[in-house]
Amino acid sequence: MKSSRYLIVGGDDRLVELAAIFERNGKNISTFGMDNVEIRNVKNYLSLDDALKNSDILVCPIPFSKDMNKINTKYSSVDIEIEELFKKLGTGKKLLLGAINNYSKELAEKYGVEYTDYFNDEGYQILNTIPTVEGALSIIITETRETVFGSKILVLGYGRIGKLLSGYLKALKSEVYVEARKDSDLTWINTRGMKAVPIEELPMYLGKMDVIVNTAPAMMLDCRLLDLIKEDALVLDLASNPGGIDYAYAAEKGIKTIHALGIPGKIACRSAAAYIYDTIKKILCDS
Repeated sequence: MKSSRYLIVGGDDRLVELAAIFERNGKNISTFGMDNVEIRNVKNYLSLDDALKNSDILVCPIPFSKDMNKINTKYSSVDIEIEELFKKLGTGKKLLLGAINNYSKELAEKYGVEYTDYFNDEGYQILNTIPTVEGALSIIITETRETVFGSKILVLGYGRIGKLLSGYLKALKSEVYVEARKDSDLTWINTRGMKAVPIEELPMYLGKMDVIVNTAPAMMLDCRLLDLIKEDALVLDLASNPGGIDYAYAAEKGIKTIHALGIPGKIACRSAAAYIYDTIKKILCDS
């Protein structure tokens, strides 16, 4: 990572902080698509051609795009078209990006663009659950009228987020229930001192919960199951779009639902940026 020229393209507060981390570590860093924010000692190019001419390694945001056609940007006054970037990228440059969608993959193949998706790095995904879980706790604390201590909280799913979140909640002395499908996960949940809930037994528990948190990337709470939830319960969805809740029916029933997307980009963005930086270092060292 010593002599390369880095270019950060677009992004949210995480990539603003990432640019600052590069600068503090003495890297040759510039940005494009950040004309509405100032970063100490970091040049922002207003021309994509100039930016590409003066860079070797491009770092793009996570998610790479929110609408298929444009790069995800928060601080740019102009749109950055993905196809335009891929057309102009040429050969000899490294492209690092996060959570690329299928349409962008097709464009990359069309223009012969090679890239590395740092979101696929297992170490990064584990670390990235930390701000997600802390953000979820913040939402639970501010959006309910009772303490986390003693509340009955059900976590749907026992992946990375489900594991970490259930542990945090247990440490705060919540009465923690965790839904899982695999027998091994159910056993682990019980051995950690929480109540394991097999998927087929879910209807028995929903009506007792003060808070329900979905972490699974699937439809978990349809109209049939929403009918069983207490009227004053909070339902928090951490799954990516389209989420795991029938939102239209929940609104009709008056159930309080929150779909919390992109938490790492909204809170603890400096820590989230540090995780990206360390992951990029590892990827470049391995290559």
